[in-house]
Amino acid sequence: MKPLLKILSISACAVGMTTLSACGDDSSSHIDFEDDFEMILSKANYYYHSKDSLLVITPPECKASTLGYVVWKEEGEKADTMKAYGNGDVASIRLLHENKWSKYDYDGGKSFPVGIWSEPKAVNQNIMNGKRFKKNDVVESIFRYEGDCFASSLLHQLMKKNEAIEQADSALAKFYMMFQPESERTFNAERMMDDLRAPKCNKLTMYDGDVTIGMNNFTKSSGTITLGYDGNSCNIKFELRTAYDEDDCNDAFGDYQSDRNPDPTFVFDKYSEAVDYDIYCIKRLVLDMQEEKKILPRMQAGEDDALADDIARAAVKFVVGAMRTF
Repeated sequence: MKPLLKILSISACAVGMTTLSACGDDSSSHIDFEDDFEMILSKANYYYHSKDSLLVITPPECKASTLGYVVWKEEGEKADTMKAYGNGDVASIRLLHENKWSKYDYDGGKSFPVGIWSEPKAVNQNIMNGKRFKKNDVVESIFRYEGDCFASSLLHQLMKKNEAIEQADSALAKFYMMFQPESERTFNAERMMDDLRAPKCNKLTMYDGDVTIGMNNFTKSSGTITLGYDGNSCNIKFELRTAYDEDDCNDAFGDYQSDRNPDPTFVFDKYSEAVDYDIYCIKRLVLDMQEEKKILPRMQAGEDDALADDIARAAVKFVVGAMRTF
């Protein structure tokens, strides 16, 4: 698929505007994992000129300058420019200089493109991502769940049906392989998927149930991941960041600067969640795993903090990263 159209490449179903606006509007309302819920993953500005059906989506910019400081712009230099028009409950869109049109389910009002854009609903599809075009010229990427047991749907539908999740560089694979001895660390997608379980609607397990990942207190922009091992557990709170917010951009760059093992280049998406946890709790879990199962690498004095941070952030990416996949 062409890069410009990826912004509207969404595995979703069109749902009523009333239902969508009722879910997740109050950030203090906790999500029940046996009910529908929605989370806002990112935002961008857009412009639509109805006379010539021109749609321009301009994502924000959050990057490091060549001199090493953070650069933020609500509208970055790169924009996605397309032709788009609505016809009843269908939205059609194509790249500006191409002839091939793509069609999406459209649930909106009289002011196109305002409303929800999504791919036609697939049979038994509970997990979906979509775009909400708002009247204030802001478009939101939303994660939407419509089912009765989130953990089971996340496991069987999202992870098993999306090939990207099964790659060794996915957030799921990286987290899974953390719990293998370094000398035996190999990636086997089939074995990983066979090992994952969803015993409860808010809990996943791996390695025959030794490692548990609980999901609690989710709102439209935050939540708690509970990492457990051998009866002990640690809470890892997270809050979603968007590059559209200048403070979120600055905070993500601050995390990059504090990272003990940073990548050569700052990438906002790697730090798109603010993570808060008890480092001593995580270190205790890590030590238990190292001593009893001989898994996780043994670190030199002072380096165990970095390992604990890697584990905490990877646990969040394990869940939230799956939501950002599409």
